[in-house]
Amino acid sequence: MRGLILAVAAAAGLMASGAASAATSLDLGAAGGFALVDLASGKTLGLNSGPLAGNVLLGNHVNAAFAGGGGGHITGVLDYDSTVTGTNTFTQLATAPTTATVSTAFTTDAFNAANGVASYIEGLAATQSFGTINSTTTINGNGGLNVIHLGSLQNALLTLHGGANDMFVFDVSGTFATNQHMALTGGVTADHVIFDFTGASGNVFQTSGGDLLYGTFLATHGGSFQFSNLVLTGALINTGGNVQFVSGSELPTFSSFKAPVPEPAAWALMVLGMGALGAELRRRRNDGLGRAVAG
Repeated sequence: MRGLILAVAAAAGLMASGAASAATSLDLGAAGGFALVDLASGKTLGLNSGPLAGNVLLGNHVNAAFAGGGGGHITGVLDYDSTVTGTNTFTQLATAPTTATVSTAFTTDAFNAANGVASYIEGLAATQSFGTINSTTTINGNGGLNVIHLGSLQNALLTLHGGANDMFVFDVSGTFATNQHMALTGGVTADHVIFDFTGASGNVFQTSGGDLLYGTFLATHGGSFQFSNLVLTGALINTGGNVQFVSGSELPTFSSFKAPVPEPAAWALMVLGMGALGAELRRRRNDGLGRAVAG
């Protein structure tokens, strides 16, 4: 019986600590409060489309190249640090954005948080793996953290099916190039989906033809984003490559990835298990004291 109690306590502790670790390691921190984050040193953000709902963060020596003619509109605040070049182009958007300066310490925190999440994702073991997805595909969730290793996606209708507790974390080694829609079914939400791109060059994420996509798209190794007619419910984060948010692209709904939180049941098991462990240790202590007195 004592062995069973100790095993339950240990298992509960591992469950809770594992969930807490994932929650911490998948937390986008300062980068998670923005619809578009571009912190790619020496690279360019081209922007002439919209609306882009939510706030935007630029920093780390990125170059802004904004232009008119495409209905460009940032509905939130454009935050940028002192290293950004091309700030004179901000007012060239069809609707001039509200701007605010932030410290380089803040953009450094956002950079480190985004890169930390990418590194963590890239170290996770896959629960499902796909090579190239080039036809209609449905990925079913397991009810919790789904880690999907994906080679590439090419013009395919992708459906993610699961429940409200399903988290879909994609580790994409190749390219995500599509002119098709994406669907979330069964209770999956955009803030439970994240794509991490490991490519170091070229366009790792490219759209055309009026795509409707969901999730947070994260690139930290140098891969670029190139959009045409993108309609995204989610967020975009790039700390290494160029970003072209042009040609009728929109981000009408900001929905950043939210790190998973431990299930109440896991915490309840941990409390129960730790309580049982404490009772067992007290019993042993009292038994020892009783034997000492008797002796």
